[in-house]
Amino acid sequence: MQQSKNGAGRGHKLIVLLLLLVILLLAAISCGLALRLWRRSDPVVVGNWRMQLDLTDLARERANAWLRAAALGDQTDAGAYLAAIHVPVELKLTEDGRWSRSLDAAGLRAAEREAQKALAEALRALVCLRIRDAGRPEESAAGAEARIESAIGMSAEDYLAAHGPALLPTAEELEAEYGGSGGFTIEGPYLQLEGLGSRRYLADEVLLALEGDDGTEVYRRVR
Repeated sequence: MQQSKNGAGRGHKLIVLLLLLVILLLAAISCGLALRLWRRSDPVVVGNWRMQLDLTDLARERANAWLRAAALGDQTDAGAYLAAIHVPVELKLTEDGRWSRSLDAAGLRAAEREAQKALAEALRALVCLRIRDAGRPEESAAGAEARIESAIGMSAEDYLAAHGPALLPTAEELEAEYGGSGGFTIEGPYLQLEGLGSRRYLADEVLLALEGDDGTEVYRRVR
């Protein structure tokens, strides 16, 4: 009788032990899946994003430095003719925890043309100022352009495209800074981008902000 009770007790203990093992195994699996999802695939950040890289101040500084270095004076500010210069940067975050980022080369070429156009306008304005300062009848922008073509054998924009300053970084320079790919994980409020380090992130269905030591990058979701 005593042996029967002991056998039943051992059986109950074995069942309880097996149940505990099953519960612990399920809890471990659940925690592992939750941790994997938390670290790798926040649904909000997954998708295609685009940032407009603002190069306006850099283009203005380089244009004005060239005007001064060419002894054309500082009577005009090239920035007055320079609209906002932006170059698109594309960022892709995938569900399997991968990121890739690239520069829009066509957007950079368009920005370069806009910057050269602004510098040409500043150059024509300076020609008009020099003519006026010399006591001659005021010249229109078209007249100033005609004088430039007569003097150098080409339009101001063509001359700047061939011989003018580099108003924007090269595609290689920007790609080295903003290009690349790798894996990513999410740890609390930080997006860990392999090769780029840690960025505090804030995201919703429209915007993704990445805050790092060198400033904040704001991306808009590409539909």
